[in-house]
Amino acid sequence: MSRLSRTFSVVAVVATLQLGAAAQQRSSPPETESNPPTVQEQELVLGAWELDLSRSTFSPGPPPLGEIRSYQEEHEGIKAVIITTNADGSKGRMEYVAGFNDITAAVTGSSQTDAIRLRKVDPYTAESQMSFNGQLVGRARRAVSRDAQTLTITLDRTAPTAVHNVYVYKRVGP
Repeated sequence: MSRLSRTFSVVAVVATLQLGAAAQQRSSPPETESNPPTVQEQELVLGAWELDLSRSTFSPGPPPLGEIRSYQEEHEGIKAVIITTNADGSKGRMEYVAGFNDITAAVTGSSQTDAIRLRKVDPYTAESQMSFNGQLVGRARRAVSRDAQTLTITLDRTAPTAVHNVYVYKRVGP
């Protein structure tokens, strides 16, 4: 084999290897696809939250004595459990599992709401519509702070009585 033929052969082999390496790099998924965000990063509301009565407002009152909310991932969406110590000392427990799929979900444990529909506004904010016996009775807006340590829920309710409450919670658990 002549020297010129050997040089062309080497160049062809090197070019083939470089093209193969470049194709392999292009077919690798971007880092964001190979390391997708965790559920906690996707749903900042997940975890446990305790009501901060000093930062919350209730119109009309009286405010509850305390409240703990927990949100966890479920196969159908997010499961919410709200445990409230009412102003008279009685306890209440409300639960629902809902997704951001425009489907109305059942609410248990409430005498004022039996269904909820969620809509995600952005990674920090969600809105809900609450109904009772098929009638819209209220709307709420839930916002998680940028540092994911504060949750604010603004509730406007029309039935059974008109209510405008601003609940402020601090994160107490993952």
